[in-house]
Amino acid sequence: MRLNRTEKITFSIFASMLVFGLMLLTVKVSNINNETNSILIKIANVAQYTDKTALEKTFYFDEKESQNKLNLNRTNYISIKAIPCLSAPMAKRIFEFITEKGQLKDMTDLLEVKGMTRKKLRDLDKYATIMGGHSGTAAWGNKVDLNFANEAELTNLPGISKKMAEKIITFRNSNGGFRSIDELYEIPGLTEKTIKRFIELVEVK
Repeated sequence: MRLNRTEKITFSIFASMLVFGLMLLTVKVSNINNETNSILIKIANVAQYTDKTALEKTFYFDEKESQNKLNLNRTNYISIKAIPCLSAPMAKRIFEFITEKGQLKDMTDLLEVKGMTRKKLRDLDKYATIMGGHSGTAAWGNKVDLNFANEAELTNLPGISKKMAEKIITFRNSNGGFRSIDELYEIPGLTEKTIKRFIELVEVK
């Protein structure tokens, strides 16, 4: 089909407009890419001066509020079991968790204990703390006598494993008993850090 003069002119105009539109679109896309690259460069420049240190959760400690609470980092299983809101199995799991972990840095660490919920943790927070407070036996019972304690009583102390309890008993039997708590420092493998965790829970008679 042949086009007449008017149709040819119309087609030429339409084709020119199409080409011009494509050129404008290409320029627009190019400008957007340039702006995007410019923004990315600015972000990269800002990022290199930004502190990337991970935020640490802060811990607020009120000494007065905590003084009547049980310090979970310095107590034994018997004292934990005496907390009103805890069952014996839960108390045992908490004690074993702390013994294995070392020391709690935050009460929320206990959420890792099987069966512990946020509601139970709020109840526990009324009676226990991880800083300050008391060691338990001073308020709820007698201290462990190093000269008469058996293996089970010794392993109830924070930081004392079954193997270490055996070492304490062996040392006691080899030396005719303890004459002073300071003799604990002579037991191989028993560190000063561990002794400080339970020293308030023991005595020598």
